[in-house]
Amino acid sequence: MRNKLLVAALVVVGLASVAYAAYAQVVTINGTGTASGDWNVAITNITLVSSTGATDATAPSFTGTSATFNTNLAYPGATATYAITVTNGGSINALLSSLTDLSTTNAAAPTYITYTVSGVTAGTTTLNAGTTNTVNVTVTWDASSSPTTTSASKSATISLNYDQA
Repeated sequence: MRNKLLVAALVVVGLASVAYAAYAQVVTINGTGTASGDWNVAITNITLVSSTGATDATAPSFTGTSATFNTNLAYPGATATYAITVTNGGSINALLSSLTDLSTTNAAAPTYITYTVSGVTAGTTTLNAGTTNTVNVTVTWDASSSPTTTSASKSATISLNYDQA
């Protein structure tokens, strides 16, 4: 009986070894993947939307996804608002990852003139392929300020940084 158990144990061990060997082979998977897309996000236009007591020291300009403004304001309370058109002419959706933090610009002299950006939110605003978005830039002379000058100007460059959505 003992011999039969020994033979049965050897057969079980042998079968287990064969089964393990059958499943313990190296599997190699080869393949090729291709991805294509066209990235083309850029500012395509800047227009003056409204103006009170403001003129352009130089016309607003843009390159890629950066826009530069230099606005003359005549008196406290003067303001100008510009609409920046951003176009996604590519085939890949874009997400606004960041935009210029205007706190340094606004802290520079003259501090009573400030720039603000509206219409977009970093990390949230998506620009789908083939569409446009409008970003508003407003420059304002603080109405409650009392500077000794009768006109002032300040320039700012606003960069809109997009990543693949």
